[in-house]
Amino acid sequence: MSVISATLTAFALAAITTASPASATPPGIPSASTAASRLAALTVAAESHASTYNRDLFPHWITISGACDTREQVLKRDGSNVVTSSSCAATAGRWHSPYDGATWTAASDVDIDHMVQRGQRREVGAEQHARLLLIAHPD
Repeated sequence: MSVISATLTAFALAAITTASPASATPPGIPSASTAASRLAALTVAAESHASTYNRDLFPHWITISGACDTREQVLKRDGSNVVTSSSCAATAGRWHSPYDGATWTAASDVDIDHMVQRGQRREVGAEQHARLLLIAHPD
């Protein structure tokens, strides 16, 4: 297991095992006009690490517990009445998007996106942060 993979696993386990149950609706969603105003005020900088980004440093779905990976844990956390198979796959449930009001009843229709994209994490030094955490907390 790579250093990054081990760190991401540790982060995911800590988030799942120590956090209180999550609400599918994020707190503090601004109004559309406030969001548009804030978006318009952002300065867009040129990418500086695009040529050094390595997708392999950021594993996709990591195993969290038993056969359950990150996606399956998020589906269980954010859905309602979620039923899972013995292999942890969501076989039934209901998922609601607070962003556009859409609702799904098939887990395969649900996209789970990163709040901060992998390339953007690379841009701000996430891999260095992960390495420093492992140096400070090798267990």
